[in-house]
Amino acid sequence: MAIRFKKFHKLQEMAMANVADLDAEFLKRAQRITSFNLTGDDFTSLKYKAEIQHLFHIHFFPGFDLDKTIKGPPNKASLNSLIKELKRESPRNFNALHSYNLKGVGPAEATLFFLLDDGHLGGGASSGLDLVVGSTGYEIKAGDYGGAQGEQKKYFKNFKLGGTVPLDQIVSKAFKIRDTDGKIKAMATERNGVSGGQIKAILADSMLGPQWKKTVEEPYCKLAHGYLSKNNLICMINKTPAAQKGECLYIGKPRLNQVHLDVITQGTIKPKLDV
Repeated sequence: MAIRFKKFHKLQEMAMANVADLDAEFLKRAQRITSFNLTGDDFTSLKYKAEIQHLFHIHFFPGFDLDKTIKGPPNKASLNSLIKELKRESPRNFNALHSYNLKGVGPAEATLFFLLDDGHLGGGASSGLDLVVGSTGYEIKAGDYGGAQGEQKKYFKNFKLGGTVPLDQIVSKAFKIRDTDGKIKAMATERNGVSGGQIKAILADSMLGPQWKKTVEEPYCKLAHGYLSKNNLICMINKTPAAQKGECLYIGKPRLNQVHLDVITQGTIKPKLDV
């Protein structure tokens, strides 16, 4: 179906060659479209794959060769090569695709649907997975890549685990340790959080540091690793660094020593990955 649709589109382009004398810039502005009458369910199977690829192609990236889309499982190099092509053609439209405004579709998910011929978003029998390519399931996380101020080490961060991961007990223990020392408690930037500065101060304390590692950090990392390594993980740059926005950072199953605790905010723990 996808091949037939691509051939049809190429024939259509040839038939329209005689309109070359029209004002292309005016037509481009007048026909600018950033969303379509689609639903999240349209992305959860391959039923309308060719049609959706065609819509994004003709309205967002008419200069992109649809024959370049990826057959089979994704890999970082191939994805980024195509993503950079889309960004060069239209940064504005790429941003619209990356953050496609549709319920149930997260950052970068529409991009992956568009570029992966055999991929569709989770739903139905694939509940709990963000992406399915053939018979393989993937978890998609959109986050940022960088380090703490003054540190050269970089991590993938600013994302959350799924809501099914039981964190309440670990969070309670973290708050208890935070509040043991008045000076550390006073450093709080939010009532239901433990900031990076507070964690650094806790780890520097000869008594609180070992408690934190044993009752907070180690059990959290084991839980987070179990969640993040259950299926193949795709890490996509959401906003930072801006030059890499929308690009793929990592595909695979992280090892336990790659998973770390970043901060606690709004009552939940955010991880960071060394990838």
